[in-house]
Amino acid sequence: MALLLSSMQTCQAADSIPTGAGSFQFVDELGNRDKPITVWTYAPAKLRADSPVVFVMHGAGRNGEAYRDHWIEHAEQKNFLLVVPEFSKAAYDDNAYQLGNLFGPKGRRNEPSKWTYSAIEHLFDHVKQLSGNTSPRYFIYGHSGGGQFVHRLVLFMPEARYERAIAANPGYYTMPDTKVAFPYGLKSSPAGDATLKKVLGRAFTLLLGDKDLIRDDPNFRKTPEADAQGKTRFERGKNFYATAKQQAEKLGTEFAWKQQTVRGAGHSDQQMSKAAVPALFGR
Repeated sequence: MALLLSSMQTCQAADSIPTGAGSFQFVDELGNRDKPITVWTYAPAKLRADSPVVFVMHGAGRNGEAYRDHWIEHAEQKNFLLVVPEFSKAAYDDNAYQLGNLFGPKGRRNEPSKWTYSAIEHLFDHVKQLSGNTSPRYFIYGHSGGGQFVHRLVLFMPEARYERAIAANPGYYTMPDTKVAFPYGLKSSPAGDATLKKVLGRAFTLLLGDKDLIRDDPNFRKTPEADAQGKTRFERGKNFYATAKQQAEKLGTEFAWKQQTVRGAGHSDQQMSKAAVPALFGR
């Protein structure tokens, strides 16, 4: 009942973030202002001005409210401000969400301000303004399609203000390889070796469920290019991490990424989130 009552504090044009569960419409005035984003939130009662801000990115189901609801227990446990932006299928197709809107319909590069990854930076400032939060950096986690979003944000946004980023069970990857064409690699993309040197030294963790082996999921990409990365999400993730490590050695740069296998976990955010929380905060 308490959760239901706090959910009633939802508003369309928020001037603050309520204690408990809520939501608001975010219009990205610095980016795609014609494509509003519904933002689902949860603020514990004991939230402080310096409490962490955690973004959670939904998968292909575009079910931000469901992700918010099963992350509430984690927000209460760790006392963080939970922010779940929902990129609707109507406004954001797979190119605009999972692939970040790097390219327009005719294959031309979009300005970085139009990238969906940049919307997180803009939303972070808006959330801080609404909540009075003083954190200089945020944490970000995504599962499945959200994991695709997060690992590409890491690859293409070297100056993004995340403290730690975690991608869990992405379906396929943009490999950190400039010889493989985008979206399966970095060739002809905005990122090259100079960008890689920066991003490989940042705090990023790849979480993989060792039971995430099913291929008959309609959202699982089975193109020749995707299958070249591996036949399952688990195999593809192992190959992505290995490729990143090889690139760091080749470029002679720091490699700060981590890979963690979640034993017994399949393609389930509820299973993966239990491992994600300690990985986010290092404890």
